Amino acid sequence: MDWTSDTPRPNQLNHHPIVADRIDGESYILAPVSAVAGENARCKVTMLDSNGTTRWQYEINESACAVHGIGDSLIADATGDHRPNAVAPTTEKRLYVFDAENGSVEWTQNLTSFGYAGPVVLTAPRRLVVQPAFDGVVFADSADGTLQWKYDLNDTVYAETHVVHVPGSPNPDVAVGSTAKVSVLRPNGTLEWQRSALATWLAKGRLDQRDILVASGGKEVTAFTANGTKLWQRTGIDRPAIDQVTDGDGDGTPEVYVGSGGDTVAALNARTGKTEWKTTLSTDAKLLPAPVTGDVNGDGDSEVVAVTNHGTVQVLDASSGEVLASHERKVKVWVHPTVCDIDGDGADEILVMYGDGRVVELSYHD
Repeated sequence: MDWTSDTPRPNQLNHHPIVADRIDGESYILAPVSAVAGENARCKVTMLDSNGTTRWQYEINESACAVHGIGDSLIADATGDHRPNAVAPTTEKRLYVFDAENGSVEWTQNLTSFGYAGPVVLTAPRRLVVQPAFDGVVFADSADGTLQWKYDLNDTVYAETHVVHVPGSPNPDVAVGSTAKVSVLRPNGTLEWQRSALATWLAKGRLDQRDILVASGGKEVTAFTANGTKLWQRTGIDRPAIDQVTDGDGDGTPEVYVGSGGDTVAALNARTGKTEWKTTLSTDAKLLPAPVTGDVNGDGDSEVVAVTNHGTVQVLDASSGEVLASHERKVKVWVHPTVCDIDGDGADEILVMYGDGRVVELSYHD
């Protein structure tokens, strides 16, 4: 363990992921640290530096602070000034755009509900910040925070939002996963396509040099091409949590990495949906967040990183699923880890959001 942030909360329920990036040699670690509602509740958008020290915090209204106080967040150039922003939705029913360096508020947008899923930034044909609210209303704002359009999906949105390139479309579109469907919206706010699918989670990848979308929820995992054609569907997988579609083992075909059943990590072939390997971890946890990949030992190849609800972090071989290393902190974990080369040494560090609001950084060495 490299460090633990000084951001504790009197609960074990923090479950929105850390966002991390290294831009122009400077590291940004954005942590949505929330608390349960009640007296002295504190929900703070928190930016950490590379050694876990708090750079800045922004506290949302105490009366709105709750377990979803700060939703999935983003580090991107939202304002078009070539500088990073921190973008975060809150239970105030508001989207915030901050200066990532100092935490000053650039602009805000009122929403129809709190934001669970996070935003994306489109850069063509114009810069837009697109944020779905939990109630399914999708908002698009210009770089200065002016509302450009809204689209009501009439469905609940949990899943991560993605920028997707649809063949034949002149500009990138936005993919939104909701509880019953996957929707792709054009930059002008009209519907490109919509398909029925359980989409509590939504991940994007590349297959044959084109984008694909993979949705999961309930006991299903469904893959679509970027134009909405169904590639395959798997059923009978207990609570399949996904976050990444990437070629982790370097065989030329991407994998869908799935956490399921509280104790199982699997790699599915993104072309066919067939299981390439499956590993049962030594845990009796009730759920398993989505696994992620990264080059955590700096050898140029990817490893798989999985966390259990009981607080164990495990590094697995991306080709076989063999467990290579583990670390245990006896605090609940509800969300996938984040991997990023925070210190610029060529190896990705592992960042874990624990339920108590603390961020832990881990390094792995063979």
